[in-house]
Amino acid sequence: MKRKLEIGLLIAIVAVGIAFLLLTKKPGQDSSYSSVSVENEITIRNVTKGTIHYTIKSTTSFVEPQKKMLKVGALHRYRSPVAMDVTYERLGEEIKRHLKPGTPYAFRYDESNLINLYEGSHGREDAPDLAPFVGTPMVVVEKMLELAQVDGSDIVYDLGCGDGRIIIAAAKEYGARGVGIDIDPQRIQESEAGAIKAGVESFVEFLVGDAMKLDISEATVVALYLLPESNALLRPKFEKELKKGTIIVTHNYRIPGWEAKEIDAVSVKDEKDSNHTIFLYRR
Repeated sequence: MKRKLEIGLLIAIVAVGIAFLLLTKKPGQDSSYSSVSVENEITIRNVTKGTIHYTIKSTTSFVEPQKKMLKVGALHRYRSPVAMDVTYERLGEEIKRHLKPGTPYAFRYDESNLINLYEGSHGREDAPDLAPFVGTPMVVVEKMLELAQVDGSDIVYDLGCGDGRIIIAAAKEYGARGVGIDIDPQRIQESEAGAIKAGVESFVEFLVGDAMKLDISEATVVALYLLPESNALLRPKFEKELKKGTIIVTHNYRIPGWEAKEIDAVSVKDEKDSNHTIFLYRR
């Protein structure tokens, strides 16, 4: 019995020690980090306009939650084989989130301009996290391409292409050429597999990369399903690289500062009767 108690106490001490090391690891170290995700690593990014204060605690440790301060644009890293709980305050209310190992997260503004903690698309320090991957319903994809009046003469770019469904549909339904860009290699693999399945691989190209850095000047149509702050980040790139007359079609979120260039807005319901809005711009 005594032996069992000693072993149990030893396990508890080791667990506390591991949790202490995880929580006291300096956030943001290892600036050479370039992988999209690391097994058992949780990253938290701040893409809001203010400093975020939060507490974090391993779900299996006996230590007190650690208070953290995340500056604008900063990234915190935690190596943890188990889930962690994050707590932060919003409008006087305490918000708690359960974070999964090997997953990136980001503090962002929601549609009501309130701060929320969302899953991110990557944990890299050398590229902005424009949006997590959420597939666009096919009825919305079809309406986006229809609204943009895509045809066989177009070159359609999708920035943050996910599984490539917009580019693939443009090639299959309209004979358009297409280029999809995504920072996550897994998404690009899915896109390439989808293009082969649809028989349009000769019409499309999918690139692993930062959409902020790759050249998009040949585009005649640009498709986006990002977030307002991401669209705002991309706007100077559009103004610099896109030719006059290029069409930009966005799902659910406008391009801030381009009110004068907006030429249409259409609402569409998906198969679950959820409402989506498509915004059309001309450069």
